[in-house]
Amino acid sequence: MKVGIVGAGPAGSLLAYRLAQAGAAVTLFDPSHPREKPCGGGLTSKALGLLPEAPADDPMPARRVPSCRFESGDGQAVEVELAKPVVIVSRREFDAWLLRRALAAGARHLSERVVSTDATGRLGSSAGREESFDVVVGADGASSLVRRTFLGPLPKQRLHLAVGWFAPGTVPMTVRFTPGLQGYLWLFPRRDHVAIGISAPLAAVPTRELLERLRGEVARDFPAFVDEGAGLYAHTIPTSTSDPRSIRELAGERWALLGDAAGLADPITGEGLFSALYSGQLLAETLLQDGSPRRYPERLLQGYGRELLKAAALKPRFYSPGFTSRVVRASAQSGAVRRVLSDLVLGSQGYLDLKRRLLRAGPRYLLESALSVFRTA
Repeated sequence: MKVGIVGAGPAGSLLAYRLAQAGAAVTLFDPSHPREKPCGGGLTSKALGLLPEAPADDPMPARRVPSCRFESGDGQAVEVELAKPVVIVSRREFDAWLLRRALAAGARHLSERVVSTDATGRLGSSAGREESFDVVVGADGASSLVRRTFLGPLPKQRLHLAVGWFAPGTVPMTVRFTPGLQGYLWLFPRRDHVAIGISAPLAAVPTRELLERLRGEVARDFPAFVDEGAGLYAHTIPTSTSDPRSIRELAGERWALLGDAAGLADPITGEGLFSALYSGQLLAETLLQDGSPRRYPERLLQGYGRELLKAAALKPRFYSPGFTSRVVRASAQSGAVRRVLSDLVLGSQGYLDLKRRLLRAGPRYLLESALSVFRTA
């Protein structure tokens, strides 16, 4: 099998690694790799379980963080100890490490930009290369050329905007829910710097206003990390919807989409690394079993895709006025609720059975809030 993968980020590189290991002829196209990316860079144990084993002479560069501080916009806060540490990576370092695993397994990397593709499996590159593949895979991000070719661009209502900067130093891992925004502010400590950012639905808040919100809160509460001299970033996060058709459309006879190109980020948290790795792993399994990507969307829908659909349905209620404040306050008062929050961070607590877990956790006022969230979901 000959597979052309557009994009050498986590989704594309993991797919390339798995396929090359099995003897497939794999080519990764990416002209700007490795690069830093504006995200927190958190990897849960669930995501780590999908990664190749690290060679003794090339350990994965990361920082392990054992707890997370959650803050509400009204002064409530709770420190949540995690059952397993979250691993935080620089995307430049992590993506380069994962690409090295793919190349060591036998994949080929061409530092060329793909400028065209079609239903016959042909790829054309910026270097004038024309090459045909049995399967073409789009792992080329939110503005994916492969997606635009076969499906059209992602609708704006599925995009979140993240803005922020990187700063030297260290800080406890912090998530602050931001009233008035369907998103949150974060400070994630990496090995040698801190990733600082804020997110909200695209077009809900002007970019300048979102950035000023971030600057104001950081200057007030985290003055060591103000952005003087730091390079600012802005990035779109493509999230899933509650409509199963948005997953069923992600492959055809000779093409498929992964990660951000597929719009698979968690609509509540914006977390996309697990979705990227999961989709790469699942497509590899499908191609190796069937020789075709046709069953990949349905397999995705029956697995993690169900969680994404549920998260999309819950998102408006999760970010409804007062709900996140009640979650933080209840977590500060109840060890059972803190464990739920910890498991949500780690990805071991899904959205499908969250209602039942909350019903067991208490306290009463949180149960009433949770029931109101789930009543019509």
